[in-house]
Amino acid sequence: MGNRRITKKAIKGKENLHPSSRKAAQLTRVNLRVDKLKGQAKARKDYSDAKLQRPLFFLHSLSSPHPLSIESLKALISEVYLARFDQRIEELISERRPGRPKPKELLELEEIKKRETKEFETGMEVPDLTHSPTCRLLYSWLNSDTSMNLSHIDLLRYIRISSIPEYKIIITKKGKGEEMGMNVPLLDEDINGKGDDWTELIKEKEREKKDMEVES
Repeated sequence: MGNRRITKKAIKGKENLHPSSRKAAQLTRVNLRVDKLKGQAKARKDYSDAKLQRPLFFLHSLSSPHPLSIESLKALISEVYLARFDQRIEELISERRPGRPKPKELLELEEIKKRETKEFETGMEVPDLTHSPTCRLLYSWLNSDTSMNLSHIDLLRYIRISSIPEYKIIITKKGKGEEMGMNVPLLDEDINGKGDDWTELIKEKEREKKDMEVES
């Protein structure tokens, strides 16, 4: 029971939840998994800069072997990946006493967000979660509790993707998912299943903004 993952399928069953609650549930699912990585006695700088941390984030964002749409991947990056330190940033800001300089941790986290946000605009290299073989490969590691190391990175297909609609997505690393037989469904894979729709987070944010405008 302790190894049971929170999945989007489970979240879908809670149709009576307020939109903000559904958003919280989705974010919690990813953050709970990523927290395992942050709890490994590593400095936050190491966590953000290490070569493994980005693919590990996207590994733990999966709830199924099904690929995402381009728009869903962009939403995962903008609403979850780039926002992963937001709560801690808000905590540090609220804890800061008037007239005191920003603490080192706050400066580092703000710099990380600024740098990565700019990177997403100009082109961010990420594992290609729109590619079925890559998603199956990642999900098979997730299901078997495989500890990802540097040797796994070359097996993944990577793309460079941007928040700018006109940006042309390019494949930066071909990967070896197809060579490893991941172009066919996994044994327990639901062939009619679909990848997570992270665009719902953007839609909820827009609804919340409209509600605030109506109230004002």
